[in-house]
Amino acid sequence: MKRILLVLAATVICGASLFTSCKKDEENTPGEGIAMIVKNGQIDYWRQIETAFRSACSEKGLEAYYYATTAENAYQEQIAAVEELRNSGKNLKGIIFVPSFGVGGESAEAAVAALAAECGIPVVILDSPVGDASPLAACPYFGTDNAAAGRAMAAHVAADRIAAFAMANSPGVERAQAFKALKPNTDIFTVGDVAVSEVQAVMNEYNDFVFFNGNDCIGVLAMLKAAGKNVYTFDVYGEFLDELIAGNTFLKGVMAQNTFAMTRKAVDAVVARATSGEMVPTFYITSANLDDPNVQPFLEFYGRTNSSTSALSTVTYYTYSDGTTGRE
Repeated sequence: MKRILLVLAATVICGASLFTSCKKDEENTPGEGIAMIVKNGQIDYWRQIETAFRSACSEKGLEAYYYATTAENAYQEQIAAVEELRNSGKNLKGIIFVPSFGVGGESAEAAVAALAAECGIPVVILDSPVGDASPLAACPYFGTDNAAAGRAMAAHVAADRIAAFAMANSPGVERAQAFKALKPNTDIFTVGDVAVSEVQAVMNEYNDFVFFNGNDCIGVLAMLKAAGKNVYTFDVYGEFLDELIAGNTFLKGVMAQNTFAMTRKAVDAVVARATSGEMVPTFYITSANLDDPNVQPFLEFYGRTNSSTSALSTVTYYTYSDGTTGRE
């Protein structure tokens, strides 16, 4: 996705208002909105967050000013986004920020902090925490408790001897380690973006396969299904939902990060000028709980319907920031 972002220096404002160059009334005013600055916006995970953000802002009568980088480490684009926000004169109520970090640890944190201080608006950190020394360290944080998520997955896996796959340098590693603490006969395989070769190498050694990053098993799902293996995975993709809706038994379930609830909580925190955040729990999707309210936004996002329930509620189509069509 293409967007532009921005620069500054400073101290942080995570709840209180200081000096001002941006409008900041207690009640919503015409054109008032929330800025969201995320990273790597092309993937489904961030598209879910964008969908939830636009919907939550719309419901509150606020504009949604959305910026996403074209790559995981493109922090310069976030700095440019901050600059664009400053120069545009947008009427900001707050900023929801997902930091992108450069190879040397550089980020747009100081730029975001300076803009927030200048405008007297709160900042909420989403999904990716900042360090203790960050100028945004005191801001509310909403994210996934990955250790709790790994333990939750362990509660749903009946097997004892398990092959688990997690992307290096990702939250999946923390999930896998928490899982292994409860399932000590788990063998953890560290992989790159996908786990095709790693799965092929051990296909005959295990019956139960757990993937701690959803994209790890892209490309191996059909292979595992054909082999009659039991599969458990993190994160939701359309083909996984198809299997669950169809009631196929090889895919035992998907542990989903609650992107929709997490984002809505962040929007609420900005509006309330909250000073504390929350670790939003994951939830487990099986063919038996497709009626769960947590599951419905995922079904809508992927355009899926659950035959055991009534038709999905009407959704509004809009255009993503990269020009593709999405649902709200």
